Amino acid sequence: MLLWSGTLLWPGRSQAQLAYQGPPGATWMQQAQKLQAAGDKAGAAAAYQQAYAAYTSVDDSDGMKAALAGKAAVSGGAAGVAAPRPAAVAARPAGPVAAAPAGPAPVAGHLVGSKPVGLFFGTKTVLGHFITMTYYFGPDGIAYENPPGLSPAALAATPARSKGPYSVAGKTLSIAWPGDRKAETAAMSPLTNGFGWSLGSIFSAVGPFKSPSQLVGTFEGGTSTFASAVGQAVVSSTLTFRADGTYQGSGVATVTTATAGGVAETGGTSQQAGHWSLNGWYLTLTDAQGRTTRGIAYPVGKDSKVTLFNFNGMAYERQ
Repeated sequence: MLLWSGTLLWPGRSQAQLAYQGPPGATWMQQAQKLQAAGDKAGAAAAYQQAYAAYTSVDDSDGMKAALAGKAAVSGGAAGVAAPRPAAVAARPAGPVAAAPAGPAPVAGHLVGSKPVGLFFGTKTVLGHFITMTYYFGPDGIAYENPPGLSPAALAATPARSKGPYSVAGKTLSIAWPGDRKAETAAMSPLTNGFGWSLGSIFSAVGPFKSPSQLVGTFEGGTSTFASAVGQAVVSSTLTFRADGTYQGSGVATVTTATAGGVAETGGTSQQAGHWSLNGWYLTLTDAQGRTTRGIAYPVGKDSKVTLFNFNGMAYERQ
């Protein structure tokens, strides 16, 4: 079963502000650049498309231009062309390949009374589309939506409109998002290992993997973004982690756009292979050419066998 997350938006600031619930454009741009650096042109093209949709929702013309330029730079290799098969790599045990980020260690999600503190995995449904989110409720009283990392430097680099002070009064959680983004205030409903909140969202407390062995196996995930002025971008990804420290990945990206003459669809596939390592909250993939992709990774649920985990903003389900 493939677990999807998605976002929706329409033209016009007033509607877009309400409907678009995905990560900001800057987050998608970072993801696109990571995929591009890793040689995943299909995934990068789709991520640039999502960045364009996010920038469109806030009328950021400079961001829209940057996203289109990025997509144009990779689209030649992403449209319907399969990536070459990766070269064989030598096996080596999984393990940390770099020191943990400096600064205070990230806090696992938990509730202090009714106040959330630490990392939470969030889900909600907007107009029939399932959306996944990562929220970090910092001990300093700042809430971060889909932060690029959990180190002090990464939290500071979170886009301004995706972080703001939060507070809990009784059973009501408020986050004061800055700028043109309205503050969110809603009652919390207690749930096992988390809480329900605004717009039907559900937040589950999460912590880091206990052992790299929990990640061994095959997982599949995907994202879907729709914008009436842009089209629909769909990305699916499969990752297989082996106990010897090697991994294999494949991806499919499709962008569907309405045109005057009908519907245009472009897409592509990609394949990767290399080594993986798990270091605290971070999963690092190093392909056969030595290029690395590193991002926040955490299991969802309390079972010893991980059936669902989140990596770089995408939820993956065990196959």
